[in-house]
Formats: sequence, structure tokens, C-alpha cells
Amino acid sequence: MNFKKIVRPLSLDEAYHDVIGQEKGIVIGGGVFLRLQKRSADLGIDLSCIESLRMIQERENDFVIGSMVTLRELEKNIQLPRSVCQSVRQIGGVSLRNLVTIGGSIWGRYPFSDIITALLSLNSKLQFFNSEDMALSDFLAKDKLEKDILISITIPKAEYSAFRAYKLNYTDFSMVNLSVSSTDEIRIAVGARPGRALLLQDISNAHTAEELLADVEFGTDLRGSGIYRRKMAEVMLSDLLEEGLLWK
Repeated sequence: MNFKKIVRPLSLDEAYHDVIGQEKGIVIGGGVFLRLQKRSADLGIDLSCIESLRMIQERENDFVIGSMVTLRELEKNIQLPRSVCQSVRQIGGVSLRNLVTIGGSIWGRYPFSDIITALLSLNSKLQFFNSEDMALSDFLAKDKLEKDILISITIPKAEYSAFRAYKLNYTDFSMVNLSVSSTDEIRIAVGARPGRALLLQDISNAHTAEELLADVEFGTDLRGSGIYRRKMAEVMLSDLLEEGLLWK
């Protein structure tokens, strides 16, 4: 990605003015995937100088994570729900996790994302500068994203949470991933099917991993078949459910 100009606003007001004022303005999170793109843009908007976006705040019932917090910072924060830390530990190497931001990961809505699956199971909420707050699940379902700035992610504290992923290599993209959490209710998310993460619906009447995943579509690509992904997901979910019972 080549930018004709890069600005580093010091406030959200200034940053938003740059975002809506430039038709081809692009917000730079960690910039990892932007580096790989072979295209040009008039303006790059670097948010790294806005301190409020780089903070993790613990409140009585939840955590508020600024959109410019890196995956490495999430990995090292033992106060966060366990599934969040688990989901980022195998994303590339430490040097990569020092660059990738949680905001960039969410805004990209990548179908292979590990962190999105963990956040989805935790019933995370997104806060924007100009738009109304919304659930992560609603954000993932949107057809088109409006020009805006993701400010923070709110994660409720969980009684129990855990994440699992199957990868061909330690730092590879997941072939399938799963996350389970128990807050006010039990929530199960499945991702990298390949496809965006989704929440399992109507889980109260299901008793096995096979029943819970019966309506989930698992696709086939060069890395594996849908049947293979389903079997791996069933095994991982069985383990997570058994572990969750031990935590009660």
C-alpha cells in the first residue's frame, strides 16, 4: 500500500475530520495487511498518537479495550477473560503481535480471525466515534461498513471462557476455531470454517458437540475439506464443554 500523504492526528475529532474529508482516506491500525496490498491511496490516517485508543480499562463488570491496543498487550494481560489471551498466542510471532491491533483485526472482519471468534463468544460490544454502539455480531453481519472510527471494545467479565483452534502449523491461520464463554448465558462461537465467525443458536436443547454443530456450514478449500473441519470442531467443542463442567 502506497500513501500520497500520512497524517497522525492527536485527537478523535481531528482523526474523524480526516476520515470523512478524504474519499480515499484509509485508517491505519497496525498496518500489517495494508503493507501487503498493491494499491495506492491519497491519505493514510495513523491513529497511534491518540492515547485513549491505546488503553485497557477494567471496570466492575467488564473491560474496555482501546482499538489501538496490540494483540501482544492482550496476550500479556492476565486480567482479561482467558479466551482472549488464548486466541492471540498463536497469531504469527511476537514481533507480529506487537504490530497487529485489536481494532484493525475487528474492522477487517477476516474469516480466518481467531480473536474475533473469542470476542464474539464473550458478547463484545463496539463503540464508534460517530455511529451508535453495536454488538460485534451485528457488525459482522453488516453488508457495508460506513466511514467511522472504531474507538473501543467492551468485553463483559466471564465466569468461564476458553478458546481452541486447529492449525497445520503453530503460526498458521486456523483451519477452524471455537470459543465458549459463560457470563449471563453460555455462548459458543465458531470461526475459520472457512468463513466469518458465527454464534451457535438454540443451544439449550442440544447435548453433544455433534448436535450443537449440526446446523453450522463447514466449507472446503485447498487446506481441508468441510467434513474434516466439522470433525475437528466436534472434537474441540467436546473438550471445551468437558472443561467448562470442571470449572463449575
